[in-house]
Amino acid sequence: MKILAGLVFSFAVILLLPSCASKEVTKDNIPKKDSVYVFDLVSPDTVKKQVLPVENTTIQTPHYIVQIGAFSTRDKAESFSGIAKIKLNYDMTIKYNDVKELYVVQLSPPFTSRSEAEKVKNDIRQYKEYNDAFIVTVDK
Repeated sequence: MKILAGLVFSFAVILLLPSCASKEVTKDNIPKKDSVYVFDLVSPDTVKKQVLPVENTTIQTPHYIVQIGAFSTRDKAESFSGIAKIKLNYDMTIKYNDVKELYVVQLSPPFTSRSEAEKVKNDIRQYKEYNDAFIVTVDK
């Protein structure tokens, strides 16, 4: 029985091998006219170079914002910002924070170095009304 199974297997392999063989090609590696092939042979001269669009790969650098207050209404934030601008001599920005649902008052423009932001934050904290100032890091 094992011999018969071995013969059947060998016969099947012999029958299937020719269908797995590659097609004949000429000495220039060009398929014969009656050959079927999957990949086209294309000379490098005929290939058009495709320029793919480049994604915006600008590297985002962190910026540091000193935040000095947060308020439930824009009016309160504007009043606080006006006084702080005069007292601290910095421009201010008021933004609505959707997560906290508060209007935040921040110094403007953002600082590009953490150490510079830390220095300004520490200077501002010397005033009692700004002693809870902190730094927010954002990518720009």
